[in-house]
Amino acid sequence: MEKMRTEYETRQSSELPIENRAAIDGYIDLLLTYNQRFNLISRQITRSSLLQLVEESLILERYISRAKVIDAGSGNGIMGIPVALVDKERPVALVETKGKKAMFLEEAKKSLKLDNVRVYRSTIEDYLGKNKEKDISLISRGFPHPRILLSFLQKRMIKELLLITQENKLEKITNDMVKMVQKTYNLPLRNNLKIIKMENVSRETYKQKM
Repeated sequence: MEKMRTEYETRQSSELPIENRAAIDGYIDLLLTYNQRFNLISRQITRSSLLQLVEESLILERYISRAKVIDAGSGNGIMGIPVALVDKERPVALVETKGKKAMFLEEAKKSLKLDNVRVYRSTIEDYLGKNKEKDISLISRGFPHPRILLSFLQKRMIKELLLITQENKLEKITNDMVKMVQKTYNLPLRNNLKIIKMENVSRETYKQKM
């Protein structure tokens, strides 16, 4: 733990709230421990690399504006868990199909005392098909088929979609994105990755919000 504190102190980023550092330490420790038994992340990944991923999730968290968050294809929780940690009043659903990863998410929820988190072993299509709430921000990183996520926005099953992705991965759905209000945000030290936020609202409504 002392090594991790040193990393926090020497990094230039301000994305890690002081009051949440212990919880973030605990999450990263848990993830690395579980990774010795299950393939949750690359075995070669470092603490510093994991910390950068957490920081990027916290940058994305700034742009979430809806009452509930759903992490589609949550995997090891690198997006949804940091988001849940910094706002424990906001409900966060971690949706994951693979059993071992869902089991890890349950353990992380329990270990970090995240009462605002629910874990669902389900596809995102099934989850949203059963979910009746609409005031939702859907977040994802590396989801294999972004068109699927965009379709939920088009059908107004969610209010906003936020992705950490390579812009060229969205080229195939550019035409589908035309009717959406879009905003792109940069990630520090990442030339190849962006945060893309899309909302299915009228341009007039968007201008009023701005």
